[in-house]
Amino acid sequence: MNSMVKQIIENIHNELISSELSNNIGLHGGTSGIALFLAYYERIIHNSQGINPKIMEILEHNIRMINSGRLIHTICNGISGFGWLCEHLAKMEMLYREDIEFLDELDSFLYNKMITDIKRGTYDFLHGALGVGTYFLTRFGIKDVRRYLNDLLFELEKSAILCENGAVKWMSILDVETRIIGYNISLSHGLSSIAAFLIRLIQVNFETERAKRLLNGTITYIVDQITYTKGCISYFPSHSKESSTGSLHSRLGWCYGDLGIACVIRNAAVVLNNHEWEEIALKVLRFNCNRRNLDENGIRDASLCHGSAGIAHIYLNLYSQTMIDEFKETADYWHNITLQMAKYPDGLAGYKYWRGEKHGGYENCNTLLEGVAGIGLALLSYIGKSNISWDDCLMLT
Repeated sequence: MNSMVKQIIENIHNELISSELSNNIGLHGGTSGIALFLAYYERIIHNSQGINPKIMEILEHNIRMINSGRLIHTICNGISGFGWLCEHLAKMEMLYREDIEFLDELDSFLYNKMITDIKRGTYDFLHGALGVGTYFLTRFGIKDVRRYLNDLLFELEKSAILCENGAVKWMSILDVETRIIGYNISLSHGLSSIAAFLIRLIQVNFETERAKRLLNGTITYIVDQITYTKGCISYFPSHSKESSTGSLHSRLGWCYGDLGIACVIRNAAVVLNNHEWEEIALKVLRFNCNRRNLDENGIRDASLCHGSAGIAHIYLNLYSQTMIDEFKETADYWHNITLQMAKYPDGLAGYKYWRGEKHGGYENCNTLLEGVAGIGLALLSYIGKSNISWDDCLMLT
């Protein structure tokens, strides 16, 4: 089995080494995610501390994009995602601190964008304030970063909507095309990402009492959104109960639904020492071990976002944290599905990403969240013997 996995990883590596670089410099949707895969490929496959020429090409390309005026700020598609990559490569000792001093000049720009976003309610992790905040967490010891994080926390406190039971929630746009607003509980765009960010603040011992108070209210609201009754395929809807229309089911994946939400509930339970919430999270995660109908659960590709590699990686993480055998068996199942997904002769290393029928169906994609860079990282984690921390960018731990 390992020989097949290593061959697919090698095929992904060959695709990405020769790929043209897009103008998108972000982490989840752009060139920075490709560099992240290449860094872990060198570390795990070749046991190398060095940085290969393609990574350097990406770093130089991204800096040129910024200098040319490409000033998208988000973690998914812009500068904060590139900044996160640079800090991570420094953490991996592939870059020196002096190599990334240029980030100092970008921080005030990113801070202003972050505050503008949060003041208008765009807290979205991938495309708004929390993604920039996540970047600043990687720079916790740098001048002014504590002030930046404090201002973001203050705005979260100020904009929180208090419920009668002590829960808190935040309103956001649920559908960009229709501009429908409501309460999103997902990890990719919703309240679970707020909870994950607050957990990070507590883990670095920053304003812990304020963060714990807000986290407690956020998790209270999220847990209240459980809609499971006998016969349901999921515990949580895609959005909150009060915002969902029609089906209260949700897909199986990192982005929306039970997996991302339950992982965050479990992590919150640990930092808040709440055994009841930990039991709820484990119950949901065990239930989802049995969701293996690909069509019913919306599994159309192998992507990290909402495909088989993302599910496999989540359960592999959970097994390493809990040593629950059921989680390892589930990770193995979705890992094998991921290998089977490499079936397209004209795909990248055999893989294609499902964009949906109205967007053209299947297409080639090389990015972290939706394409082969992310699939490759999940496969590297499966065979890697060393500590894997690239998935900090998915807010899973």
